[in-house]
Amino acid sequence: MTATVAATKAYDISGNVLKEDLRDIIYDISPMDTIFMTRAGRGTAKSTTHEWLTDTLAAVNAKNAAIEGDAFGAVARTLPSRLKNYTQIARKDFEVTGTAQKTSNAGMRELMAYHTAQASKEIKRDMEAGLLSDEPASAGTSVSARVAAGAEAWIYAPNHISVNQSAATTTAPVSGFATSPVTDGTATAFTSAGLNSMLQQAWSMGGEVDTILVGPTLYNTISAFTGIATRFRDVGSRQQAQIIGAADVYVSAFGSHNIVLSRWARATTVFCLDMSTWEVAYLRPFQTVDIAKVGDAERKALLAEYTLVAKSPMANTKATNMS
Repeated sequence: MTATVAATKAYDISGNVLKEDLRDIIYDISPMDTIFMTRAGRGTAKSTTHEWLTDTLAAVNAKNAAIEGDAFGAVARTLPSRLKNYTQIARKDFEVTGTAQKTSNAGMRELMAYHTAQASKEIKRDMEAGLLSDEPASAGTSVSARVAAGAEAWIYAPNHISVNQSAATTTAPVSGFATSPVTDGTATAFTSAGLNSMLQQAWSMGGEVDTILVGPTLYNTISAFTGIATRFRDVGSRQQAQIIGAADVYVSAFGSHNIVLSRWARATTVFCLDMSTWEVAYLRPFQTVDIAKVGDAERKALLAEYTLVAKSPMANTKATNMS
């Protein structure tokens, strides 16, 4: 039987000019967590070189026994140490043409306001990464920016723990500045014994570690540690059981420590932090500055000038090049 073609064809819309079907919303899943900056204290700086004092007690003398009637003998006391860090300028510049500012844009009322909001999120992420970095302090020049030393640069030997590895070290501040680069050491698997040694070292120096801050790989490593606790959770008789695949608190002889996942710390670094010993000091807090017009556009800069204050660096420990 021979096939026949229908005399008429159903109407289609292929030749029509259709109205654009665009949702009036912008989806953005960019990560925004800034754990360290949020948990650290906030202070004020009054100069591009910010200074603070730190001190320790003399070693304990278990044989502190004086002879009855013995003459007093005064001795010189050690003065507090002065630590310093440079302020760093974080900045985002952007502009919107006069036409773009007046046109109707999907997902926003005003393009300049949208860019300002986006830039504020970006600058906070940049700062978080800088605060956790191993960057040493730098005074800068007319052609290079000042750099505030990051947390890794402030935690130095013996609190830069060598966990079964060689050549892992960070030297003490020079003239009060954390200017020495971090030597990571050989790549080494991280263990519960290594974590306990980090917590013990911080405790022995007077620190009270409340935060263990790591990237995702090391978070999973710590979650796999075997210990006294078993991974059970009470579930109702008709409820589904839950599989516990991660730990959020590590309990040691030196206290309970929150395990915090960081997107911005170096992937192979483990921080054991006493967050009461850290502060972000601002010479200029977050502000939006109008930039002079050059053409038919509105120009702005979002900036903050800040530094990291390590009140007691030795209350914290770190291990580098861990897996």
